[in-house]
Amino acid sequence: MADKPDLNAALHRAADRKARRTGLRAATFLAIALVAAVGSAVLLTRYMDARTAAVRVPTETVLVAAIDLPVGAEIRAEHLRAVAWPAASRPEGGFREAKDLEGKVVRVRVYKGEAILQTKLTGTESGGGLSALLPAGMRAMAVRVNDVVGVAGFVQPGDSVDVIATLRPELGQSLTSSKVILQNIKVLAVGKDLDHGGKGADKVVPATVATLMVDAEQSERLALAATQGKILLTLRSGADEGVVATKGVNSSSLLTGAEAAPPAAPPPARPPERPRVARREPVPPPKSGEVVEILRGDLFERRDFNKGTK
Repeated sequence: MADKPDLNAALHRAADRKARRTGLRAATFLAIALVAAVGSAVLLTRYMDARTAAVRVPTETVLVAAIDLPVGAEIRAEHLRAVAWPAASRPEGGFREAKDLEGKVVRVRVYKGEAILQTKLTGTESGGGLSALLPAGMRAMAVRVNDVVGVAGFVQPGDSVDVIATLRPELGQSLTSSKVILQNIKVLAVGKDLDHGGKGADKVVPATVATLMVDAEQSERLALAATQGKILLTLRSGADEGVVATKGVNSSSLLTGAEAAPPAAPPPARPPERPRVARREPVPPPKSGEVVEILRGDLFERRDFNKGTK
């Protein structure tokens, strides 16, 4: 009986030693697994950093619009935002510093996030507003429009139009004539809007005035047509820049389908007649002869040996 407790104690001690060995073995395996995991993470991180450094793209600072900038807007610092742009695809004419854009005026609408380029701006010497949008030698001229003249309101800033003039008969003529007098004319503004504001081509812009960009000679023709008759605008395709030579039409050729005859030129003015001056007949010179004059006291005598004595 005394040996039985000793046996039980021995069994407990053996079980404890086995449990300790099992726990130590598990702890060892866990430590090895943790070390392997940390090592793998470090190696993977270094590998990814090396790969990222190998494919990293060099960048440059480029200024973009922080908000939508309409046509004619003067750029200020709060309108700009600096972004990192791939150096290989940096837009030509871009800007890096805001001070280079001070006083510049937007010539073409710039949308938010779009790079601001030199080709979309005008210089400070051009002034601001509408005058900044005019190239050298061009003029801005306003014409009255309505739903008919303005193509039912579908003419928008930036569009190109042709101008048709319909003139009343002149004195001595009985036919009304119509002809395209200007072609491919750019619309600068409709009403007070210099920009269509992102409206689509299907949006109507009601206005009573359209401002066209013309040169000096075209402004004279447009002024005469608007004063002496009526004008209409025809909207052109943005891809069509050709000029078509038209012969015009009058009320007679419109019904017959024949070509309009050019207006008869007025007869040339006759120069005023110069007053006639009576011609004087030349006096024949006296015939030469031999004449002798004789003075005797108070007597005078003249002898002409060709005609006799006088």
